[in-house]
Amino acid sequence: MTPEAEPVRGDEPAPPLAPAPYGPAPYAPSAPPEGVQRQRLHPLTPLLESVRFLTAAAAAVGVQMFTSRNFLFAVYAAVAAAVVGGIASLIALQFRGFVIWGRELHIYGGVFTRSHRTVPLDRLQSVDLARPLRARVFGLAQLNIEVAGGDGTDARLAYLKHDRALELRAELLSIAGRPGAAPRVEAADEGAAESTAEAPERPEPLVPPVTVRKLAGASLLEALPVQLTALLVFGTAFAVTGSIFGFTQVATALWFGFFAPALLGYLQSTVATVNRFLRNCRFRITRDGGNLLIERGLTDTSHETVPVDRVTAVSFDEPILWRRRDWRRVEVWTAAMAQQSASVVKSTTALPVGGPAEVALVAAEAVPELPAAFEVERPPRRARWRMPLRWKWTGAMLDEQVFVVRQGLWVNTYVAVPYARIQSVRVVQGPIQRMQGLATVHAMTAGGLGHTAKAAHRDVGEAVAMAAELRRRADAAAALEAPRLS
Repeated sequence: MTPEAEPVRGDEPAPPLAPAPYGPAPYAPSAPPEGVQRQRLHPLTPLLESVRFLTAAAAAVGVQMFTSRNFLFAVYAAVAAAVVGGIASLIALQFRGFVIWGRELHIYGGVFTRSHRTVPLDRLQSVDLARPLRARVFGLAQLNIEVAGGDGTDARLAYLKHDRALELRAELLSIAGRPGAAPRVEAADEGAAESTAEAPERPEPLVPPVTVRKLAGASLLEALPVQLTALLVFGTAFAVTGSIFGFTQVATALWFGFFAPALLGYLQSTVATVNRFLRNCRFRITRDGGNLLIERGLTDTSHETVPVDRVTAVSFDEPILWRRRDWRRVEVWTAAMAQQSASVVKSTTALPVGGPAEVALVAAEAVPELPAAFEVERPPRRARWRMPLRWKWTGAMLDEQVFVVRQGLWVNTYVAVPYARIQSVRVVQGPIQRMQGLATVHAMTAGGLGHTAKAAHRDVGEAVAMAAELRRRADAAAALEAPRLS
């Protein structure tokens, strides 16, 4: 331990500046020399990336053909689209590609507006393999490359042959010094993989596989309360206004003003629920060295890597109809994801649904010795009028390992932030809070714009003491960590 520095008095001169800033040298990207051969993406890449546009165009042509019964128009349109699309694809492929030069990955793209992105592999955090359904049909895959300190998925290489994607993933991880286990081979290739004597043994999953029945039931129970509440509100409004103004006039007004937008919202909610179910089917989580390896997906498959040494927070979600069954969902937040803007911030689902034993096991793997159950303390009763429905489900506590906050109503969420991952602590007090003697404590994780643990509406004395203790524990935990996550 280094001795504490003596405080500087006001009449003493300021200490001299260091000859150079502390920390790593600023990153200066380089460019490969002219003439270096670029590696090309698969020729079907432009076609697969424009599949939504092609689908909309095909639907428009089909409607036109059905209404005018002009079948030749459909033939001419299909031929023209094929010719134009083929020429555009050939042109686009000439300007797209990537180059591995030294410890950098250079990605090129654009026809009219050229782009050149440089990914420093020294800062590489993970390389995830994704296989959307439209790519799986042709045996293709894409690589999502995340860099620590970046804004989420910093680079994407789509599309490559599946075998080539696996080779490139291993090469990038090897250059970065972050070796990771190879993703599981798809069912169609398992026979070939088993015949290979050198095939490494797959690690055992941390928790038993989540059955389709359990996942479907959990998805339905999570979406049910909001949809039923919306139906109740609209039904009551229709009955009351109809009895006063007449059902015919009210029905027309409500349909154009409320029911049509509500129907669109229901469709979007249903699609989101189905997509979440399909995304979490065949879920499997394993531990390989310092990484959590997550495989999931029924139509679109993905293989994600979560570096345990960069986990900044773990959250536990409890939808209202899951609580009687004691189910929870576990989300893991990492440093690169914490850099995203608040509107697109994302996390990795480490367990879509599980009981207390599974949740405790996954939580302890994400953050060593992290408990899965917490006894938080609610805000003072004088703050109850500010959140009458959420007051019972709001709280905070200082655990031995983590700072825990609880929030939410339909989905009650515990957020646990390890002290070593806290980079700043602040106490905020609004004008009404000042009148009530309340304040809110914010604990910011790596990146500042990521998942913030917020202890809302605490007593002002408790808030100040909590912030000071958080700062002390964060400094002590960071001093024991090498290297420091930033």
